[in-house]
Amino acid sequence: MTCQSQSINSPIENRAYYRTHNAGTVFMHTRGIGLSFQRGWRTSGFSNRVINFELLTLRHPKEYKVTNPAAQNSRGYFYGKLNSVGLLRASFGWQKTVFDKVVKRGVRVSYFTLIGPTIGMAKPVYVDLKPPSGEGGSTQIVRYTTDVHNQGVVQGRAPMLYKLGTTKIYPGGHARFILNFEYSGDDSMIKAIETGVNLDVFAKKIPIMEHTYNDQFYLTLFIGFQFGKRYI
Repeated sequence: MTCQSQSINSPIENRAYYRTHNAGTVFMHTRGIGLSFQRGWRTSGFSNRVINFELLTLRHPKEYKVTNPAAQNSRGYFYGKLNSVGLLRASFGWQKTVFDKVVKRGVRVSYFTLIGPTIGMAKPVYVDLKPPSGEGGSTQIVRYTTDVHNQGVVQGRAPMLYKLGTTKIYPGGHARFILNFEYSGDDSMIKAIETGVNLDVFAKKIPIMEHTYNDQFYLTLFIGFQFGKRYI
C-alpha cells in the first residue's frame, strides 16, 4: 500500500516512459532578443540529448535612434549604423538534471551544454535621402553611411525588406551554457525559466557601426521562458 501511494503521488512516476520532448523559448539577451526551438531525446532518467535552433537579433552597444522631426511619417534610424544583424544558431548538446522534483509543485534544476555553428546575417541599412534645400530632384533610397548627411537630408529608414538580397553572411560558431528551472506541476508539460551565457566567435569582425569598434567575439548573458511538451 505504501509503495502504491508513493508511486501515485510521485511527480516523476512516468519518467521512464517519456522518450522525447519539444520546447520553444522566448528570451532576451544583452545584445537583443530571440526565439529558439529544441528537440530532445532521453538517454537516461537524468539526461537528454538535444538539438537547438535559434534566431536572434544582435545590437551594438553604441546604437542610438534618431528621427527627422521635419519629415512626415519619418521612420527612425540609428546614427552611424551600417548593417542590421541577425544570428542563426544550430547546436547540439546535452541536458543533465542536477536536482529533481520531490513534490508535485517542486522545481527541477538542470543544465545544458551546447555547441554548434553560428551564421551572422548582416543586411545593409538603407535610408530615404532628400536633396538639400533649394536643389531639385526627388527623394532617393540610398545605402546609409554617415557621409549621406553631407549629401542631403535623411528622411528616415527605408523599408526593412528593401534589397534583402544584399545581406552578407558571416560564418562562425558558438558555445552555450544554460541553467533551467522547471516548475510545471504536470511532468508531461514543460514550463521553465532559463538563464545562462553564450559565446559567439566569427571568422572576422561584423561591421555593425561606422567610426567605432566592431567585434568578432560576442559574450552575452540571457534570460528566457521555455514552454513545451514531453512525449511517450
